[in-house]
Amino acid sequence: MCLRKVGDKGKLGQVTLFVILSIIIVAGVATFFVFRGQIKPTTIPESFEPIYNAYLSCLESISEDGIKTLGEKGGYIESPEFVPGNSYMPFSSELDFFGQGLPYWMYVSNNNVLTEQVPTITDMERQLENYISERLMYCNFEILERQGYDVFVSEGESFVSINEDSVDIEVINPVNMYYESNSINMGRHTFSVETKLGKYYDMAKKIYDYEKSGMFLEQYTLDVLWNYAPVDGIEYKCENIVYDDSEIRKGIYEGLDANMNSIKLKGDYYDLNEENSDYFVVDAGFDSDDNINVMYDTDWTTRIEFYGDRIADPIGMIPGINMFGFCYVPYHFVYDINFPVLIQVWNDDFVFQFPVSVIIDNNNPREALSSSEDNINVEASKVCKRSISEISVYTFDSDYNSVEASLDFRCLDARCDIGGTEVDGTGYATFEGKVPECVNGIIVASASGYVDSNFIISTNEEDLADIMLYKKYSLKLNLEDIPRDAKTIINFESEDYSTSVMYPATTDVELADGEYDISVNVFTDSSVTFPEVSERTCVDVPMGGVGSLLGLTEEKCYDVNIPEMEIQQVMIGGGYISDQYFTDELLKDATELNIEVPIFDIPANIQEMQTNYELVDTSKVMVGVN
Repeated sequence: MCLRKVGDKGKLGQVTLFVILSIIIVAGVATFFVFRGQIKPTTIPESFEPIYNAYLSCLESISEDGIKTLGEKGGYIESPEFVPGNSYMPFSSELDFFGQGLPYWMYVSNNNVLTEQVPTITDMERQLENYISERLMYCNFEILERQGYDVFVSEGESFVSINEDSVDIEVINPVNMYYESNSINMGRHTFSVETKLGKYYDMAKKIYDYEKSGMFLEQYTLDVLWNYAPVDGIEYKCENIVYDDSEIRKGIYEGLDANMNSIKLKGDYYDLNEENSDYFVVDAGFDSDDNINVMYDTDWTTRIEFYGDRIADPIGMIPGINMFGFCYVPYHFVYDINFPVLIQVWNDDFVFQFPVSVIIDNNNPREALSSSEDNINVEASKVCKRSISEISVYTFDSDYNSVEASLDFRCLDARCDIGGTEVDGTGYATFEGKVPECVNGIIVASASGYVDSNFIISTNEEDLADIMLYKKYSLKLNLEDIPRDAKTIINFESEDYSTSVMYPATTDVELADGEYDISVNVFTDSSVTFPEVSERTCVDVPMGGVGSLLGLTEEKCYDVNIPEMEIQQVMIGGGYISDQYFTDELLKDATELNIEVPIFDIPANIQEMQTNYELVDTSKVMVGVN
């Protein structure tokens, strides 16, 4: 009996051991399958190295493309919303640089407001993360698949950290690879791209801050103005001085071209060849061993307006010496000048560039701005950290279908990225979280293919936001009677959404529900030459000698010559229409937008060119939807 009992206890112990081992094995298998997409093996089987290295190489290539775009577009991959110019202030929010739109870091908007759009490091990291995440499944493994490999890449997300001389990237997404009878799963991929993006952004930001507060570009422009154009002065003569507008503009253009492109930032990347070239060296607070270019092109949109008498009359005789017939001609001109400058920091492998607008207003530089966005950013950061108000946000389209959207919360100067709405188990796109306590704060909802929507909420009293986003619909443009060699600029402006199209380079336009003002300008794509014009102007001037004592005058005549001019593009058509309403229902069923534009004669002289500009302001366009 005793042996039997011992034997029974031994069997019980074996059963218990097997149960424990089974639990451990099951738990281990479950853990493997749950976490296999998040754990990267310390070593990759040799047979899988070609396919995995190919995937990493693809990710690096995608990342390098995104980094290159950030540098070329001044820290942007996706540009801020485009803001067109107008006839008074012809600068849009982007500089056209060889066909690529570069967002200005500072410019004067079409309503004459000085506007900044400088990205932060965080903005750049977020854009690069989105860029990589959207392309995780773009990789092509066709060559290796012919060798027997199979690879299945799933969607995922990316995390980016921009450093001075590198960008560290982590990608989380399942990648299943198969070869013969073996397989492997990789879920976490980390790598680093060597680049000077972080360093060059920091240098660009220092240059921008120095220009923002010190206005060194405006100071050089004032020197150009005084050396290449009449501003204030006196000429001792008894004859009228006749000023030629075209000659004044030509002189300013030549001065800007010669001076702006000669500016250097303090450093050792150049040699000073002339004694006075240190005049062009700017100390922005650091020495550079990398190349820095300050660029201006006379083909870029440049606004030059000036006011003053084109014919300056002589002032009569000076008391005491009037017996000699001595007189003088004072002149005074007031200038408004606005033009773009592109600043590049670069080496042979990488360039970071951004444009700014240089502004002279009534012979004076624009008002200096504080170089420390730091004060604003610090305060904004403090506001965002005080997120104590619970809110619920729902986002949907005009048919009340759920739309997932990213959300920003804005309170005064603070902008807080609070996340986004996601479709939950109930089918609603919702966000539940905390935001700063703020009176009349604004929630900005953004979604691809929709117009951004602003929702005003006082989070000290309210906790619910229902936000409707209007879908953008693509319509084919049909412009009747437009000459084949013409270029047409069409501006659509509404309270919540604006867009511009250059036709026929772009043949589609995206519109959303709203009331629009539509303006159209048609230009010839071939040059027009205006012949030289000579006019004779006669004026009375004080007579010299004894006649001056008697107050006698004599007529003197001058030839005013306007040289031959070749205009690359002239206005030959256009017009506008106001309060054109497109409903969501109308756009939903529409495929084509028809625009009838008045066309004028090609101008043969300056007067006819001016007439065409006036006709554009009074002509109406007709708009219809099919």
